[in-house]
Amino acid sequence: MFLPQRLPGQDWLGVVIAIPEPWVSELTDLRLRLGDLQGSRVPAHITLMPPVPVATESRGEVIEHLSAIARRSRPFRVALRGADCFRPLSPVAFLNLAEGGRSCSDLAESIRSGPLDYEPRFPYHPHVTLAQGVGDPVLDLAIDIGSSFEASWVVPGFRLDRLDPSGAYSSMAIFDFEGI
Repeated sequence: MFLPQRLPGQDWLGVVIAIPEPWVSELTDLRLRLGDLQGSRVPAHITLMPPVPVATESRGEVIEHLSAIARRSRPFRVALRGADCFRPLSPVAFLNLAEGGRSCSDLAESIRSGPLDYEPRFPYHPHVTLAQGVGDPVLDLAIDIGSSFEASWVVPGFRLDRLDPSGAYSSMAIFDFEGI
């Protein structure tokens, strides 16, 4: 996983949509079976904002920014179906969002403003990582396995996570959608 440089007085913060059980456990186990050890520190999720360095003193402003987005957002359905890879740009196999991709993109764009304004490394593409940092044969296997995976649920909100220097995620705040 790529992490931008973090200076003293900054935390790596990211925003994700949690995947409910039983799928989060299934996908995390699959990632580990494929040899992607990052799966042991990062439960399966849909990234809205990858980890970016944010001044620790800005946490209150970040939380208010995310709260405002959640207040005007509505729950939406996500369906995972089909698999693909970002090769040759990036060695990442992933599940496609057959439904809910536009809602994720809209959220990601809203989040990437105010105190979380940053230049993305890649164009935003909503997905669920199956494997990364593994060889091509394993990426191909991940795509084959993922091609038959299906899951669907209603997304009730998103979560602000802090990434520690060891690469483990911890939840800082949960934001439930309030829009009608």
